[in-house]
Amino acid sequence: AEAVGRYIADTAHMVAEDVMRYQWHTKKRNRVDFDEFGEWYNEGGFETAPWLELLDLKKWVLMDDVEKVESHRQPPAAPVALAPRPGLLSPGDPHYCPPPPPDGAFDDSFLDENTLMPMDSIDEMDFILMQQPSEDKENEGKNDIRLAYSPNRRLTPRGRKPSNSLKFHLVTHDEEGGYVMSVSQKRVRHFREILVESGLAKFDAEEACRIILSKAKKHGRGRTARNTITKNDFDSAMRSIMGAKGRNSMSVNTQRTLSDILAVLFSLFDRKQDGRPEALQIACGFTLLCKGKKSDKLEHAFEVLDLDKDGKLTRSEMANYLESFLCVLLSVATSSHLEEDGTEDSFLVMNGRRMESTPDSILQAAKSASEWAVSQAWKGHQASRRDVEDALSFDDFADWYTRKGFGNIPWLELLDLRKWVFTSNEDR
Repeated sequence: AEAVGRYIADTAHMVAEDVMRYQWHTKKRNRVDFDEFGEWYNEGGFETAPWLELLDLKKWVLMDDVEKVESHRQPPAAPVALAPRPGLLSPGDPHYCPPPPPDGAFDDSFLDENTLMPMDSIDEMDFILMQQPSEDKENEGKNDIRLAYSPNRRLTPRGRKPSNSLKFHLVTHDEEGGYVMSVSQKRVRHFREILVESGLAKFDAEEACRIILSKAKKHGRGRTARNTITKNDFDSAMRSIMGAKGRNSMSVNTQRTLSDILAVLFSLFDRKQDGRPEALQIACGFTLLCKGKKSDKLEHAFEVLDLDKDGKLTRSEMANYLESFLCVLLSVATSSHLEEDGTEDSFLVMNGRRMESTPDSILQAAKSASEWAVSQAWKGHQASRRDVEDALSFDDFADWYTRKGFGNIPWLELLDLRKWVFTSNEDR
């Protein structure tokens, strides 16, 4: 019975993903109404879910009626050649690319399915996410079919092991339409080893941010002056953060790998390629590698990037805020210095095309995804208020995220390492 139940769940998720994938590629929407569901079915969905025909009891045939049916059966019609849907990959394809989840669905695929999340790892936003806001329920379209998304629960071709990789999506306004990241458990385990050996996993995120900023210096004059950090000062900050104990506890291979990862991070933030990246962004982004709850990291980074200290961020400041985290996340997810699984690790655009993991492509994805997220945050905030503001407070951002944003940018949950790197008590 358990096997049958799992097969039913897998089949339902496979069909749901095919529906949403078709909807995204044809209409760039992540919701589907009944007419659109019918369109999917007529355009080839009947091949994915032929069992839906059995909802009509007249199409069931009992063995006693076979001869009667055979005598009245019409000659088969010539098969209709259906044009393949361009750019779509089937679930059996090794590079299969799932669609983004709907706006109102909480993507819990970051959490280990066999482990209960410890209470001390749940932050304020998580408690709110556990409850479906009544306001959203009232605003839902009556004809919308909202499909939950779980990339770990889909049919797997015979002979291939089910995928346990971590997957998250980035939606953008650019020509790519968005990106899908897949991070194998092999890569996650290697990343975990580095964080544990170096001591970063137990180092306070706010303190790490403070140490990096203490090494920063003003570069330039007047309005063009920037708070920057050199590579030597950044390396000095890393030595302070890890300390002699952390450095001595690392193996030679771990030291080399971590050094390479940090060098890539530094160059990624060095947008002007003058050896002096913005200290604020690299300090905020670096907190992703340290201990701390998601909400604490978000709030601290918000305060750091609030340059005029008015308690609010402008659009550009908000974009920098989100981009700082994304740059580090994508850099780790695509790092050539971490162990990888050629099948499970991937960086794809929405149509399934593989992207090269170059600094330019990572920056493009991070920048485009951050700009899209900011546009959604502003739209959501303005929809809930009569007055239109040019800046958002942290409470405004948190309110949007807990009402709707968690479905738009689920990757933000990964700021808490306990939700994907350390998913059990043994890891911590």
